[in-house]
Amino acid sequence: MSRLWIMFVFAVIGAMLLALPPITAQDSIVFATNTPRADTPRVTAVLLTPEQPLERYALRLWLEQDMLSVILGQVQLLTPGDTEREQAIRLLQYELEWRFPGAPRDPFQREQLLDAMLAAPRGSVDMRNVVRPYIEVALNAYHPSFNGASSFDYNGFHVEITPANLDGVGALDAMIHTRYVTDSSEVLYEDYVLSQIDAGDVYRILKAMPSFPAAPLGDVETIRLERIGDVNRDGLDELAVSTQSSDVNQRMEIYGWRNGEIVSLVEPGQALAFGEIVNWPLDGTRLTVAQYQVESPAWGCLGEAPVDWTWNNNFFRPTVDPGGYTFVGSMACLLYGEEPLYELPTEEAINTIQSILSLSTSEEAAAAERAAMVVAMLNYLGGRGDAALETIQELSANAEPGSWLEQQTDAFLAAAGQPDATPVQICAALEAASEYGACDVDQVLTRLLREQPLRRNEAIEEQLSDLGITVLDMLTVSEVGHFNREAVHFNLAGDRWWQFAPLAADVYTAEKIAAPPGFEPRATPPPQVAPPPFVYEALMARGDVTGTLNVLNNAALANPGIPPSPAMRYLQALGYDLLADRITARQSYLSLWLDNTESIWGQLAAVHLERR
Repeated sequence: MSRLWIMFVFAVIGAMLLALPPITAQDSIVFATNTPRADTPRVTAVLLTPEQPLERYALRLWLEQDMLSVILGQVQLLTPGDTEREQAIRLLQYELEWRFPGAPRDPFQREQLLDAMLAAPRGSVDMRNVVRPYIEVALNAYHPSFNGASSFDYNGFHVEITPANLDGVGALDAMIHTRYVTDSSEVLYEDYVLSQIDAGDVYRILKAMPSFPAAPLGDVETIRLERIGDVNRDGLDELAVSTQSSDVNQRMEIYGWRNGEIVSLVEPGQALAFGEIVNWPLDGTRLTVAQYQVESPAWGCLGEAPVDWTWNNNFFRPTVDPGGYTFVGSMACLLYGEEPLYELPTEEAINTIQSILSLSTSEEAAAAERAAMVVAMLNYLGGRGDAALETIQELSANAEPGSWLEQQTDAFLAAAGQPDATPVQICAALEAASEYGACDVDQVLTRLLREQPLRRNEAIEEQLSDLGITVLDMLTVSEVGHFNREAVHFNLAGDRWWQFAPLAADVYTAEKIAAPPGFEPRATPPPQVAPPPFVYEALMARGDVTGTLNVLNNAALANPGIPPSPAMRYLQALGYDLLADRITARQSYLSLWLDNTESIWGQLAAVHLERR
């Protein structure tokens, strides 16, 4: 009875759709039913433990709806920052596509899964294989014309259509721009894809290799349309979209029609990375971009190099300027260009910084804050402690909670408040307080030991103690043709070795050195062997299951005595499973489940087994 009722409902909806007027350019059509919600209730994890003797468990024979239920449950369990579960869900999605291409096909399950994905932490789940069939259903329900621009809203998604000529055959095709935005203007999903209408008047969203990107997803925050049109002068339209992540460069993909499918037109093995598009004529086949690289993460200084991407032999291929990277015109790079600032005389360093700070803009607030901290530290080094503390207190009053500036000012005030605090100790406190602290211990020591070198008639340990340095080890280094030198080991914001050579009659010449033989810091072996990050790309993007297993097995052999991580063991078991090595897969899942019952990987291993 329930199946008949569902069929009746769909028949009524179909009749209503047929009665709607045709879509014209810029029409807006609204579906008000079953709007995906971001308030899907959370579920509680149920720990799976063996209920029968192990020999009673066999490898699971999957049904599509069962695998979808597992994915749905894992999505509903996602919490912000749960990167292991995010990776596990991506693997489950890959396995679903491997076993059941095109899944989920059931409209109810697709919408249920989509609701859960929209409710998950932003950007944590890849929704592309769920959203795109969902939008394809909407296109086939409304049959919009591809002869002109139009748009419609469908259960919370806003869909815009732009005509395009992808293959030069028959009717026009289209670019489909899809967005899902919350009431608070937060974008939960956005992508640009290509679509065609086949001979049977069926709308299809085309697949691409690699897949069309979407945002937010992982470290990709935003996506932007760069060009829809003929960018290689072949008479057909191409789609160019860029994505922005935390990297200094954006990444562009250019898609076009080739041999009956949509493929990337960027040279294989190359990434079209750019910080800025310099020149891209509408009637040309050359794209010139400025590609960035980080010159100084501490100052935020970037270098840029022009790169020409030219259409040649069926791909856009790069030609790099042999001149290499040059600093961008920024205050941050001007400050970085004056390094090492702490080795300059105090007045010269401060005047240099202040003259550059006069160029400060609101866009470079971070560099300005770092410069102000350096000025304060330079004042302290120059004997002007009161001026330094006044600057620090002013900076502290304006620092955002939890910011780099707050960490630095707090560290300065705490160190300076200690009895008999020395400039070297305060510098070390700044260096240790946060990444890219505003002081450099080695620069400060270079300056101090040049201005006030250690005397040969006094003990080195006592003189370093006056600077606030506690010696951990000390040994004499002898080399043929050189004076004997004293190598000193101490810890100031990290392990350091300096040597003191008696090159002058009464003082030592100081120099930073690497740890002498036998004193090198020993690398701590990892407690477990983790899967190399690139294997996920090899498996999920290229489908290379055999290659993935080879890499994992080689990683295990290269680390004898170190156990593989649960994630690595799960990847191995999945690989055997997908290659139909049922005996090895079953045993691998079983042992992983027993050894790591409470981990996400142990629990996923468990769902790949079933009782006989």
